[in-house]
Amino acid sequence: MLLQAQPAETQTKTPIQAEQKDAPLPPLPANCRPLPLVGGDGSAVTKTASVPGMRVPIPGPLPSIGVRNNWNTDWFVPSGQAFRTYRVVFMPHSDAEYSVNMTLKYPDESIDQFYRERGRRFTANKVVVIDTSPRTDLQPFQVNTNIGGLQSVGARYTVAVAGCL
Repeated sequence: MLLQAQPAETQTKTPIQAEQKDAPLPPLPANCRPLPLVGGDGSAVTKTASVPGMRVPIPGPLPSIGVRNNWNTDWFVPSGQAFRTYRVVFMPHSDAEYSVNMTLKYPDESIDQFYRERGRRFTANKVVVIDTSPRTDLQPFQVNTNIGGLQSVGARYTVAVAGCL
């Protein structure tokens, strides 16, 4: 009996695609120091905007349940450091409409909102720099950004905060 060679099964492989690289943030001025992320590593974060958060009430004594969004990010301001200004550097990596809210949080539980845009179209890889000054009599302990919105679900961005002397 003769054995015939069977053709090898061919597999179609897709070409390996290079991972898309996000454009880097510009360097900070010499008088600025990157602030550390609260609950994270480093001073910059890249996110893909999630769906909006939603709470679902449960009857009875149980608390409500829900889905949280990932729009909020906080940066820690070291105590004993008196910065004259704070610089937020926001770089969208996707053309999208973002809602952007930025605040300084103070130890007396008050906040100062210094930037607010609702549904504004931002261009991919075009840097947005926002500078703000704290109150003269009180230094904030955190800087908060809230970046997202229904129209930006799935859009990527990088944001970083620095304190400047």
